[in-house]
Amino acid sequence: MNSPASDVIPVLSAEAAQQTITINLPPIDHHGEVVENVGPNSIRVRLPYKADFMGAEPWQDGSGQVFSGPMVMGFADTAMYCCVMAALGSDVIPVMTNLNITFLRPAQATDLIAEARIVRRGSRLHYLECWLASDGDHQPCAHITSTYRVAKRT
Repeated sequence: MNSPASDVIPVLSAEAAQQTITINLPPIDHHGEVVENVGPNSIRVRLPYKADFMGAEPWQDGSGQVFSGPMVMGFADTAMYCCVMAALGSDVIPVMTNLNITFLRPAQATDLIAEARIVRRGSRLHYLECWLASDGDHQPCAHITSTYRVAKRT
């Protein structure tokens, strides 16, 4: 399914969207994310694997360590934040008003990939969805929806 106004050219490049993480988010939210691609109302972001991102306990089936749930949620938020910034430009302030996550399977101990898109662009509220998958795995590990309130910078 195409995003709304799929012919809209992104305002920010992948490099500029990458800079929004460093410039606009607090240092605690910097985890080495890499913006790989920006498209019309969409973005692809990679979270490189680090052992520190893994949960303290092995997964229940004994298959090894998996990403911490809060880490996965934070990464999805960052990807969707960057998606809004890339689509609208750096003169806006996106503020998350709602986030819903469904964990579908464990996020394995490898890079995590986020594919986020704007589903609906409103005058103030933007509705997004994001799919997360472990690198090399075609089955998603999480589906996230979120609403962002967007205000102009003054």
